[in-house]
Amino acid sequence: MVMRSSSQNYGKGGGWKGAVFLLFLVFISVLNVNIGGRTIAFIFLPLMGVCLWPRTDKTIQSILVIFLMGLFLDLLSAGPLGLWALIFLTVFGVFRPHMRSKPHNFRSAFTLWIMALMIAFIASFLLGWFALGSRPEFTVLVYQALAALVLFPLIYAIRHLGRYILTDPDLRGM
Repeated sequence: MVMRSSSQNYGKGGGWKGAVFLLFLVFISVLNVNIGGRTIAFIFLPLMGVCLWPRTDKTIQSILVIFLMGLFLDLLSAGPLGLWALIFLTVFGVFRPHMRSKPHNFRSAFTLWIMALMIAFIASFLLGWFALGSRPEFTVLVYQALAALVLFPLIYAIRHLGRYILTDPDLRGM
């Protein structure tokens, strides 16, 4: 009988998978869509990558990647430098997705996403107000948050499919 430690699943390439997924979401987030005469951006999408971060024991590496991706998003979106890095790290520090004991199911991931989205919404409004010197447009942030909320099932399905393809078949049931 072979005994496997529960920590054997941690650190098996989870960091690079999370980084690639987060980078994919960063690039999608700078796209704008015109719906009903309104331009909607997907600026909250990369936060899903933080919430759905793979379980890994490499905390410092995860923090560094998330910080750099936040700065990269700030540069791509021409926002205040450090805004998204701070929001990403706050969500990562509060929810610690890399330390969960079992894989996400849709319900737990969606609940986590709603809580993280609320924190990010409030933080982006307050930090944006502080950094820009004027209040950000509240309705624009609401539309962006709603767009991210509606797209969560699709992004979750993409992550699930990618995880299934990239995971060793012997470790899928763990």
